[in-house]
Amino acid sequence: MKITKLETTLAAVLLGTAVLAGCSGSGAASQDMVVPVKVGQAQEGILGEGKIYTGVVTPTETVNIVSKMAGKVVELPVDVGSEVKKGQMLFKLEDNDLRNNLAKAKAAASAAGAAVSTAEASHESGVVSATSGIVNSKSGVISSKSAINQAQGSVNQAKTAVEQAKNGLSSAANSVKQTEQALADAKKALTRTQALFSEGSVSQAQLEQAQTAVVSAQAAHDNAVNAKSNAENQRDAAQKALAVAQEAYKNATSSYENANSGYSNAQRQLEVSQSTATIESSRESLKQAQLNVSIAQDALEDSVITSPINGIVGVKNTEVGEMVSASSPALVIANLSTVNTLIYVPADQINQVKVGDKVQVRVTASDLITTGTVKNVSPLDSSGKGYPVKVSVANPDMKLKSGMLADISFVNNDAQQGMIVPSGAVLEQDSKAYVFVVNDDHVVRKEVTVASKSGSQALITSGIEKGETIAVNNLALLEDNSAVKITP
Repeated sequence: MKITKLETTLAAVLLGTAVLAGCSGSGAASQDMVVPVKVGQAQEGILGEGKIYTGVVTPTETVNIVSKMAGKVVELPVDVGSEVKKGQMLFKLEDNDLRNNLAKAKAAASAAGAAVSTAEASHESGVVSATSGIVNSKSGVISSKSAINQAQGSVNQAKTAVEQAKNGLSSAANSVKQTEQALADAKKALTRTQALFSEGSVSQAQLEQAQTAVVSAQAAHDNAVNAKSNAENQRDAAQKALAVAQEAYKNATSSYENANSGYSNAQRQLEVSQSTATIESSRESLKQAQLNVSIAQDALEDSVITSPINGIVGVKNTEVGEMVSASSPALVIANLSTVNTLIYVPADQINQVKVGDKVQVRVTASDLITTGTVKNVSPLDSSGKGYPVKVSVANPDMKLKSGMLADISFVNNDAQQGMIVPSGAVLEQDSKAYVFVVNDDHVVRKEVTVASKSGSQALITSGIEKGETIAVNNLALLEDNSAVKITP
């Protein structure tokens, strides 16, 4: 800046006073005068232009930490202001009952698993047994069918024997009749022959011949009677054999029916044994038991409450030994690594604002100047205040705190990057610009290049480094290596 006449006069007065003080004291040179100065820091950024909008700094994320269950807090390693990482434990609830529930659920799951194994083994054994029953019953059917065929053959043979016996009996009966008639005829002939022999009409030889004929007829008749008796016996025996054969056929038929019934039962038993309903039921029970384990495990894990984000503990509503509920937050975590600022832009300016636009952010409370980016632009006017524009600002040093006021000014697309300092910190002299960098209790004058100025700020593109401390007042009293005292 240019030195005014008033500042020159003031400098001369102060210098004279210092010289007089030095002469009346130890005789020190005028350069030993200590100049009180206020200081600021050179901050890297871009220079905003035009209207300045004021917004309030807010976290990018604010999370109310609410327990999923009611319980007593037994561990609470964080406090207000603690920096936490995502997944870090915030507090822990008493978990004795939860651990017992998990142990019970695991035991029930083990029992259900054993039941599945038992059902599978029983199913396999049942299938093997039923298959064996099928084979045995099928063999019984085949055997009984063969027995029926054999019994049918025996019946047929017996019937044939009965018919043959009946035919033999009929033939024997005819022989009896025939021999009986022949005997009667022989006896009649003998009687006539005897009468004739008595009369002398026939010879002795003829009489004997008649007598022999009677004896032969008698013998034939006796043989026929015996043959008939034998034929009757054979008939009776054949009929008994037929009855036995028929009974055997009946028994064989009954056995066949029983064998068929057994085979049908064996088939049904195989179908039953092949059914996996019992296994499926036990598997469903196992799934339910395993689900109960997961529920119990989740409940146990829920007793340890962790941070869902990286952030800082902003509010703590509980202490160790106190009860927490599932309805009110125990902690509030805020993510301030990046912050937001909401400003309201009037209608005549809003169409010039786009997402991604760069802005200058100045927070007086933190003596911070930085850059930000337009995060979103609302198309809806907010009750006449203008259109809400949210600005995102990186906050790696955590100098920006929730609730601070931030001045926002938009930056041209071709704006230069440099060091932002107060305009009052620049001394313009002989067409050159200087700043005084404070080094302990002295200052070093550095020539700088001022690219532009806007209001109370200046953009320097060369000559100083980021973070250097510079004097911002009483520049007229300073020269290279002047002694200074920093004042609030």
